[in-house]
This record gives sequence, structure tokens and C-alpha cells, in this order.
Amino acid sequence: MWRAEAGPLHYLRGHWVREARSELIVSNGRIQQIRPLRPGRDAARSVVLPGFHDSHLHLRAAAAAKLSVDLSASSSIPALLASLRSRAGDFEGRWIRGWGWDESTLKERRAPTIAEIDSVTASQPCALHHRTGKVVILNSAAWRILTDPDSGSNSIEEPLRADAALLQKMPRQPENSVESALADLSCELAAAGVTSVTDATATNTWDDIARMDEWVRRGVVRQRVNALLAFDQVSAVSGSEGGMQTHGTVRVLGAKVAAPADGIAERVRHVRGYGWPVAVHATEPDELEAALAAIEECGPPTWGRDRIEHLGLPLPGHLERIRAGRIAVTTNPAFVTERAQKYRELLSAVEQEWLYPLRSVLAQGIPLAAASDRPVTSATPLGTMAAAVHRRPRAGGAEPLGAEERVTPDEALALVTDRAEVDGSALDRQGGRGSLASNLHLNADLVLLSDDPRRLLEDTKVLATFVGGHAIWGSPEVG
Repeated sequence: MWRAEAGPLHYLRGHWVREARSELIVSNGRIQQIRPLRPGRDAARSVVLPGFHDSHLHLRAAAAAKLSVDLSASSSIPALLASLRSRAGDFEGRWIRGWGWDESTLKERRAPTIAEIDSVTASQPCALHHRTGKVVILNSAAWRILTDPDSGSNSIEEPLRADAALLQKMPRQPENSVESALADLSCELAAAGVTSVTDATATNTWDDIARMDEWVRRGVVRQRVNALLAFDQVSAVSGSEGGMQTHGTVRVLGAKVAAPADGIAERVRHVRGYGWPVAVHATEPDELEAALAAIEECGPPTWGRDRIEHLGLPLPGHLERIRAGRIAVTTNPAFVTERAQKYRELLSAVEQEWLYPLRSVLAQGIPLAAASDRPVTSATPLGTMAAAVHRRPRAGGAEPLGAEERVTPDEALALVTDRAEVDGSALDRQGGRGSLASNLHLNADLVLLSDDPRRLLEDTKVLATFVGGHAIWGSPEVG
């Protein structure tokens, strides 16, 4: 048995309130008692609050990234190739997989060529996934395996779109390896205080969601899991027109739409034909315009809430239309900090001010949540908070990117905790963003921190994480 003293933080109608210190008694991995301590004792620095939620990530992709050569730190093509060469032996008899390259962080400001990759991979098939997940580079050996020798085509292309039909022929990672990596990922999330996630993968089938349920039931993933379903899978779900779907432990929040701007309207119409809400990927202005026009044409869903994922670069008037449509937004503050150099190089000064807005979204009363988009970033909730407040890399002393879009620490904390309105499960709330004041109980999802997260201290630690009152992170040394 162990005990911990902490000041509870409650989120009540848009404000965080710290109450008198309480004592948590934990035994056999479960909260057994929460009791207020006598007044007059010194205030504890540690706090307990509702568990963090990552509103947009990709579980299988994040696991696959763990099984790949990490290229995200490569600053040049020679460095990238050196990383591949050093790890090639680990993939003997299998495809070499790399993840995380990004031309904007490479000195050459370009992707590696097929010839350059061939120089270190030889006859071993290799696939290198861009950090955004949008494109993949294959080496010559991979092209020879995947293309039909009888087709008469000998052309070898440079980066392929990640949804290219050719890539469906690639062998999948062994399921036991994926599950092992998922367990590691879940542990990392728990250590960061994350108690629930939403898998926003655009290709999720009902079988994929059933597999997520199995991961949760078997303890491979210890967080609560929500998911989005691929737009073309809605028709296959029995009773899809009747309301929010679940598969065991997994709630399905709507259908994911990710397409070029000229293909968004057709997909939104298809989904809305079944009454479902959509979650539309929109990092570019034309994608956002197409999404809003289609949603306005189709009218509201019969259940849940439409979402805009990312909201990378809204133009004047877009936020007003999002508010009018009662649409929620899930965004990524870490994009601004991790890609600051890229945005400063590619965007005008005006565009930089509009980039991934936060303050303007909240000012419109739009439900807003923040997320990591793992594996695109590995941002923790505490790191996401810092990015939302500062909007600049922690190192280097750079000026904020879009300083007017910074939020307060209280607002930033709400972005990684209160998700009910964004998920569409609190549409009838009155008087603001609702209350988490009742969440301190024996069966709650909670995180115990060494300090108040609103202080944004780099040494703030997650001492324990609880899902349904069960500890998924922490040790007897906590108290």
C-alpha cells in the first residue's frame, strides 16, 4: 500500500480551481480511498487532476515507427544514409523500414533519391516513410518486388503517396512485433499521464477497431480508446444510422475524411447519407474550404459532432463558419514549435500569424482540443501545453510564431483534459466548457503530478496515472 498527498485541480466552467489537499490511498494497484486532509497543514506541491487525453494519434503507425529506423533526427542526407546503413543488419531477411525523414530538416532540402538509398541497402527491399505519413520512398529492390514484371512498365517513381495502391502489397509488420511495440507505446503514454486516446487513422476498418478493442481487453493498450472509422466503411456498420457506435470498449466518434480538396465533398456526402459526423483532415486552406462547404451543404449529423483535424491555415471567415456549424477542432501545438524553421521559410508573415490558431478559436467559442498526432510528433501533454502557451521552440530563444495565438496555462491545460465537447458527448452543456469537478473519485481517470502543470516547469513529473481507479503508471515510491 502507498499513499500520496495532492491538491485536487478541478476544471469548472472554464476555470481551474485548486482545492484543499487530499490523500490518496492506493493498494493492490487500485485507489482504495480519497480523503480530505485536516486544514492547517502546509500545502502540497503535488496535484491530482483528470487524466490527459490525446485527441488525435495513430496507434498502429506509432507502433510501426518504433519498429523502424528512426530518421527524424537526421540533419542531412549523408546522416540519414548512415543511420540506414548502421541498422540494415537488424532487418536481415525482411524489409528495411525507415520513418521520420523530412526534407525541411535536411540540409539539402530534398528527399533522398532512390540511387542514394540503393547505395546503402543494396538488394534488400526498403521503404522510407515521411514524418507526416503522407509519402513513402521505395528503393529499387522494393520496386522490383511490388511492380508487375508483365505490365511492360519499367518506370521507377520518386516518393509515392502513402495511400497508393502499390503500397498495399507491402508485407505488414508481424502482429506480435506490433503488439510488443504498442505495449511500449502505451507505457510511454501512461508515463506522460495519458489516460485516453482517439485513433484518427483514415483507413480504419471495423476489423481494425475490433482489434483495438482486443488490445484494450488484453491490456496491450492500457488507455481508454476512441476511434474514427474510414469514410468508406460506414455503410458496412450495422445500424450505422442509429447513433454513436461502439465495439466493446472502443467508442467510434465518426468517420475520417482525408483526401485532396477536390475529393472531400463527395466523401462528406457519402458519410452524411448515414447520418454520421465527419472528422476532416484540413492542414491547407483549400481542404478546409472544401470541408466547410460540404458540411454546410449536408447539414448537421444526426448524432455526435463534426470535427476539423489540425486546422493548419484557416483564412478570414473560416472560424466564423466553423462556429456557425457547431464544428469542433482538434489541433497540434507541437507542430508550431517542432516545425518553426520550416514555417518561417515557407510562409509569409501574415500566414505565420494565422498558422494553427488557438486564441482565435477559443474566442469564437469553438470546442478545441490539442493532440500529438503520434508518430508525427512525440509531444507529451505537458509539452503540448508549453507549446500552446509559448508557440516557440524551447531552445534557441526564437520569437513566438503567431504570438497573438498563444493561450494561458489554464486554457492550455483544458486543451489536453476536457474533451467531451470535442468528442460530441456534451452538446447539451450550458454555461461554458463544462465541469470536471466530480471526477475525483475511486473509479476516476486521474493523473498525479509533482507540481501544478500550469507553472510549465520542465522538471514536473508524472507520479502516477490511473484509469478507472487502477494504476497504469506509478510505484510505491510515489508517496
